This record gives sequence, C-alpha cells and structure tokens, in this order.
Amino acid sequence: MRNHFAQIRRPAQNHQNCGEVSDVLAHLDRLFADGPIPFERFMESALYDPEFGYYTANIATVGGRSADFATTATLSKKLGKAIAGWIQQQFDECNFRTVIEVGGGDGSLAKQVLKSVGFFLRRGIDYRIVEISPILQATQKKLLGNKASWFSTIDEAISDIDDAIVFSNELVDAFPARWLRWNEGWEEIYVNFDRKNGLSEQFRLVSGVQVPESLERTNQRIEVHDSYRQWIRDWMPRLTVASVLTIDYGGTAKEIYERRLAGTMRGYFKHERIEAGGIYSRFGKQDLTADVNFDDLKKWGIEHDFNPTRYETQGQFIERMGIRNDPLSEANEAFQVLEQVKRSDNI
Repeated sequence: MRNHFAQIRRPAQNHQNCGEVSDVLAHLDRLFADGPIPFERFMESALYDPEFGYYTANIATVGGRSADFATTATLSKKLGKAIAGWIQQQFDECNFRTVIEVGGGDGSLAKQVLKSVGFFLRRGIDYRIVEISPILQATQKKLLGNKASWFSTIDEAISDIDDAIVFSNELVDAFPARWLRWNEGWEEIYVNFDRKNGLSEQFRLVSGVQVPESLERTNQRIEVHDSYRQWIRDWMPRLTVASVLTIDYGGTAKEIYERRLAGTMRGYFKHERIEAGGIYSRFGKQDLTADVNFDDLKKWGIEHDFNPTRYETQGQFIERMGIRNDPLSEANEAFQVLEQVKRSDNI
C-alpha cells in the first residue's frame, strides 16, 4: 500500500509574511538541531511553544467564523446544563466546595455551568479554571469577571486542597500524542527537517504497545496520549477525594481504528479539516488533534485509585441529567463521557 504520507511538504508559507516564515524556519532549525525527533515532540512544539505554538501564541478564539474550530460548548447550552446537574450530584454526595475546569476554551462552558447550578450552590462554589493559553485566559476573564479564579497549571489549582470536582471538555485531544504504525511490529513515527527537503517521516521499532491484536495490520497508524498519562500522574495522587468528568471525542481502540488505517491525527484551520501531509503545514498556525482512546483513560485512572463509574455517549449523559436531547446531533454520538471517582475508602 502506498504510504499515505509519501509527500510531506515544508511548512506552508501562506498566511505568513517573510519575517514570520524566517522566524519559523529558524525555530525548526533549533528544534531539529540534533536530528529527528518523535512526532509527539513535534506536536508539542507546534501547539505549545511559547513563541510559535498554536495554543500559546496564535489561537484567536474558539467558535465563530474567525476561529479554526468549534466545540460542543460553543454550539449548544445543553452540555453546560448537564455538567451543572452532574456537579450538583457530586456536591450532594460528598459536599465538595471546589470545582476545577481544565482547559476553559472561550469561557462559554463555564458561563453556562455557573448559570445553571443555581443561586445557592453557585454562592458556595470555589470555581477554578486551569488555562495554559494566555490568549484564551484573557478571553475567559473578560466573559466571567470575578466568578472564577485562574491558574496556569493544575498543580497551582490544587495546591491548597485535597478534594475537588475536576472536569474537562475536549482537553485530552489537545495533549501531544505519540504516533505509531504497524509494520511487522509497532514503529514510532519520528519527524526530520532540513531546509532543502522540508519535513519528512522516519520510523523506529518500539515495544510495549498495548492495543487489540486486530489492529496489527500493515500500515495501521494509532495515537497514544502518553503526555496526558504523565500529566495525571502529577496531580491525581494528591487528591484524597475527587470526582473527575472527562468529555472528548473518541471511543474504545477498536471503535476508533477499525475503519481508519491512517489513524486519526488531523489538523483544523478555519474550520477546514486537514489530513495526511497537510498536518505538517502551517507550523503553529493550525490545531493538531487526535481521537481519544478511552480504554487508556480508564486504565490510567485506576493506576491512581480513580474508579471508572460511568462511560457513556454525550447524548446519554445529557439525557441522564434530565435534559431533552437533540437526536440529530453528531457530537452526542461522537463524544464520550467518562466519570471517575476516588474516595478515601477506595484507597
């Protein structure tokens, strides 16, 4: 089978002036100074480099015509209402005081959640938002005012507490992912760069990949969000009592990859879906993302005494919270909702 990525071009120069292009090329020279790097590191730099990263330096907004993509929170108020109902349940069960939203987007979800929880619960909530993007954090503050407090890392957000409700919407998919392919064994995809030939892929054999054997087929590509696994290791063990709600697009490994030999890695630019070699274009100017393997999320949570108590589609979650659902919404089937809880008697 012909390699889907046989022709990978240099970072696209459209939408950038000559000075910007020169700066990006100089950055790539530094990034690849020691040779090829894992795709995960390339993705991390493209999204989070302080000067050139998409989220940290170049994202304009979320939702709307000028954005590169929309989220379910910017398209409908129902998700925020459902999360508010879930938060109320958790408060009734464990009398939590702190709610932490990780990756707040443009603030639309927080606004709807706070509006929907009701006056008395809203007065008792210490609502905290963890947002790494200075641009999005400024947007959130403008929308929410003094209704929340902001932190750049979750370590800062939990520094003075040992119990909390933590939720996120379309967070895991924004973490850099390892990219692998099957070729008589799993190989990790590396990226190389030089100014003459641009960006190109290389492959290095790896071990320890745990996915269904049915995916061991020639040229099958998969993504593994190991950086998310490392991230939860930094904070999950520090909470004694917690409820975590994770909402994202994806599914089980079998569901995600059964009909996707090329994997799910893609970009978004001005609402256009970018695939194949196009993901290497517009360095730092477009979003990069991959579907979330919820099999991994369940397993990784258990490592820190977080038991998966519910796993359902977004549509099922919204209906369970007593909100009339839209049966025609694609997001309600494509997005999954995972609830994980840690209680002192679980440890």
